[in-house]
Amino acid sequence: MFNGGKEYEKLAKNLVEFSVDLKKGERVLLNAVDVPDDMIVALLHAIDSRGGIPVVRLQSNKISRALNKILGKDQMESFRDVALDVIKKMDAFIAIRGGNNIFYQSDIPHEQRIMIDGVMRPVHDWRVKNTKWVILRWPTDGFAQQAKMSTDAFEEFFFRVCTLDYAKMIPGMEALTRRM
Repeated sequence: MFNGGKEYEKLAKNLVEFSVDLKKGERVLLNAVDVPDDMIVALLHAIDSRGGIPVVRLQSNKISRALNKILGKDQMESFRDVALDVIKKMDAFIAIRGGNNIFYQSDIPHEQRIMIDGVMRPVHDWRVKNTKWVILRWPTDGFAQQAKMSTDAFEEFFFRVCTLDYAKMIPGMEALTRRM
């Protein structure tokens, strides 16, 4: 299985420098769900190299599922108020979501999921409209399975694609859009 190193550093650099184009003094919220600690450390180094200010929020699918099953609307509104206060202070948002089972929360009642989505919508809307953001799924066994690939082959593919120098592609993309 893949064990990080230089690929984590390259991915972190792409996310910080290209995806959110972090500038000196900007605050970035790192939201990591079941992601290796070494990837978060690589992101912290990339943020520091740009003079950014990291705020880290680590999550677990297991804990989020438990909370989502038990929290009522009033409790979820308190959660939202804290999250909204935090995101309003950010210039950028980087989320990396791991976990082997994309259906982990599928047994949360439909009405509960609708309530959660509705209550938390202002946080999502603020982030999308007012921050530079990127969200990335982390390569897991389950993600590889969805791609019908071995985990090793999928991780190699994932890091090859996600660590390309996308800035070099801008002139070509601009040329394509001019043709349309």
